[in-house]
Amino acid sequence: MNARNRFEGKVALLTGSASSLRGSRMGFGGCTAWKMLEEGAKVVITDVQDDKGNASAEQMRSEGHDAIYTRLDVLDESNWADVVDRTLAAFGRLDILVNLAGAQDRGTLYDVDVEEWRRVMEISTTGILLGTRAVIPAMTESGGGSIVNMSSMAGKFAGEYGSAYAMSRSGILHFTRASAIQLAKFGIRANSVLPGWVHTPFTEHICEVDSERDWRSERVPLGRWGEPEEIANAVCFLTSDEASYITGSELLVDGGVTAGFKGNTMPDRD
Repeated sequence: MNARNRFEGKVALLTGSASSLRGSRMGFGGCTAWKMLEEGAKVVITDVQDDKGNASAEQMRSEGHDAIYTRLDVLDESNWADVVDRTLAAFGRLDILVNLAGAQDRGTLYDVDVEEWRRVMEISTTGILLGTRAVIPAMTESGGGSIVNMSSMAGKFAGEYGSAYAMSRSGILHFTRASAIQLAKFGIRANSVLPGWVHTPFTEHICEVDSERDWRSERVPLGRWGEPEEIANAVCFLTSDEASYITGSELLVDGGVTAGFKGNTMPDRD
């Protein structure tokens, strides 16, 4: 299989992907969308940031790709139905869903605002449920499909803050396993990707603080933050036919952090 046409004839829908404008800092969605387009896909980018989304889709089309932007509130079930309908009207099928929309909190479990907790949990869990249900008929009609849910290495361990974020990302992992079992009869695969510390618009507030950025870099066995393109590579692999026998899996792309922090080694012996 030629890696340059892995997505020929495929249609992909990505949530939370407005930050796709080349020439600016892109997120996972932007890098994934461009990679899929360059390998033959037609792409629907969705978000609630309309200016960014429309500009990104226009740039994609100006470079000869088939791409549209449509607004999507992932917590609005009727909005999901409209987006799927628009996808089918524009491209005739739907093969791939990448659930990227998310939210984070900085609170501990004893001081987090309850409304903030609910917002993070709803976007990261209910939003994925509604999206998954919305695409089942279209993917089944297309002969099957692939769903990738964006989790995080935070779903694997606890920390000093971000309790809602960590819990929601852990929930995504089990939801993905359930999806793999329940959607297999429709020919739909479901997998999750767990990024580590990656420089994106989502983490810009951390990268801008030297102490915060460096503290993390020092704890990555590979010694650096990841790049959004490296996460996009993982998503594209799992959504391609190269991963046709992979479902219910968790792909960690964290530079080795969850294997053990750098520096947690035995001292040299004489």
